[in-house]
Amino acid sequence: MKKSKRTALWSRLAVMFGSVFLVGVGLRAQEKDFSKVEIKVTKVSGNIYMLEGDGGNIAASVGEDGIVIVDDQYAPLADKIQVALKNLKITDKPVRFVINTHYHGDHTGGNARSPARDRR
Repeated sequence: MKKSKRTALWSRLAVMFGSVFLVGVGLRAQEKDFSKVEIKVTKVSGNIYMLEGDGGNIAASVGEDGIVIVDDQYAPLADKIQVALKNLKITDKPVRFVINTHYHGDHTGGNARSPARDRR
């Protein structure tokens, strides 16, 4: 088999297995019971916090004009995350910006429900 045909075969196989993996990750997210997830908040330093739940961690920077978060976990956790941010009791300002580190659902699932989305 020529090198270009071998490369094409490996490329197709990589895409196929990658697709199967992503579908599996998506299905596992749908099967989770998010009602049992608790959001834990840890103060990192100054006005920087880390929120842990189920998925990627969330960084929150609280400023005078609002909150910037990095990633927002799964969509069903959006309300719990908002409550956790309000419970910090250091600002009454809303989330103004969401920064996503990458596109996986455990980091971007809450984008559609983010208050920052309403201010575009």
